[in-house]
Amino acid sequence: MVGSENLILRIEGIRSEDDRMEVKRVLENINGVSWVCVDGTAGTAVVIFDPDETLQDELINAVMEAGYTVKRFFNS
Repeated sequence: MVGSENLILRIEGIRSEDDRMEVKRVLENINGVSWVCVDGTAGTAVVIFDPDETLQDELINAVMEAGYTVKRFFNS
């Protein structure tokens, strides 16, 4: 995709399906995010976003503000 980046977040605190859905909803509500997949078992979220519309720090901060801990992140 032109104008898109992938971000993989390692997240602590996803303990239930409700947590998984909350993280997905928080990320999907950010401008520039086109796709989100949250794996609660692995504790990861993959986000495809437009870096011209949002910064990866905004994605990480949104997850942290929702009460979860971002342990690591990878750009690909």
